[in-house]
Amino acid sequence: MLYSVILPTYNERENLPIIYYLLDKAFSEANLKYEVVIVDDSSPDNTLEVAEAIQKSYGKEHVTIVSRKGKLGLGTAYIAGLKAAKGERIILMDADLSHHPKFIPQMVQKMDETKVQIVTGTRYALGGGVYGWDWKRKLTSKGAN
Repeated sequence: MLYSVILPTYNERENLPIIYYLLDKAFSEANLKYEVVIVDDSSPDNTLEVAEAIQKSYGKEHVTIVSRKGKLGLGTAYIAGLKAAKGERIILMDADLSHHPKFIPQMVQKMDETKVQIVTGTRYALGGGVYGWDWKRKLTSKGAN
């Protein structure tokens, strides 16, 4: 089974190599096949160049890039990523390191054990949390979730 991770980016030049490394590690250690669909909205910090370097290193079978003209928003970035994804199961994440990939194998296991079609993770459940966020970021996250 192939898993597709949709990863919208905007000014994630520094975070993208880290999140990709963590994704590759999580999937490889769990022996899961994956691809990462990076959806970039013309990041002025040249995130696209970093995505292209990652694609060159890991291969097009693991990295698909969707480059969009202008900052079009998170929701439409996920839609564009879904259209490009080849996986049978889809994982939606942020590239800003607010979602740790180490939990993906546990979520996959939960899906397989319970035969559910949707599993969600939240930082607001028992044992979850955030680190290093100011009150504005926490408020925004709470409102979005």
